[in-house]
Amino acid sequence: MTSPNKIDVNVDLLPRPGSSIYNLNHKDVMIKNKLLKKFKIYNKYIVLPLYRLKILPLLGFGRIFLILTTQGRKTGKKRRTPLEYHRIDGVITIFSGRGEDAGWMKNIRAHPDALLVRHGFHRFQPQVEFVTNEDQKLEIMKWYVVNHGKSAKMLFGWIPKVDDPETINFSKMLNMITIIRLHHSND
Repeated sequence: MTSPNKIDVNVDLLPRPGSSIYNLNHKDVMIKNKLLKKFKIYNKYIVLPLYRLKILPLLGFGRIFLILTTQGRKTGKKRRTPLEYHRIDGVITIFSGRGEDAGWMKNIRAHPDALLVRHGFHRFQPQVEFVTNEDQKLEIMKWYVVNHGKSAKMLFGWIPKVDDPETINFSKMLNMITIIRLHHSND
């Protein structure tokens, strides 16, 4: 096994072993479930309560995280999921690291009209656009690694000082993730 300090930069490695997206899509169910359990505990006991108390938005986390409220596809209950978001060309853009396998993605597909977005102190009911064009997805990924290199490093093993967004092969990543744009209804 290669030590983390001596990674061979290989275009076929995105997402790289050990990164969140790599583990979320891992063939070993134990590895996948361990990371999902950590996310669920963190979200349920820290992020959601602090967001509801308006502490996280007050501290500026509303510029990083939003709360996506969906209707459960099986139960019909409200489901709240904290997600990292970015404004790209003035539109809120979110990523599903598990692609179509994420529960909140399945809920969006089942009930696209029952969505509510809360970011900071603002709420709105979005119009959902699934980015399916490979060129658009690639441009969004390039924008992400250029503007958020540290996050990209944690999420999928991007090495900001070594990797070049123009030459690295994102094809495996683009097949794994789903990109969604949330438009205000009046846009």
